[in-house]
Amino acid sequence: MLRNILEVLMESTPREIDPTRLEKGLYEMDEVVAIHELHIWAVTVGKVLLACHVLIKREANADMVLNKVVDYIRREYNISHVTIRIERQ
Repeated sequence: MLRNILEVLMESTPREIDPTRLEKGLYEMDEVVAIHELHIWAVTVGKVLLACHVLIKREANADMVLNKVVDYIRREYNISHVTIRIERQ
């Protein structure tokens, strides 16, 4: 319990989430060119937040990509509070 509290206070990435694996899953989407400013942190035990910038191909549908990215993060990592900034190439 103390370890969980310290992780929240330090705003560290929760141990159960592998940021490299998460980023790799996003790169597997055809429309995604790059990911940067990826931040994952816990605000309380059991409540994880994620924010990142996603660079997409010029011809990609931004709304569709946003929905795919958010769905992937929620489904695979159970992160309910997701903030994504879509940028074009």
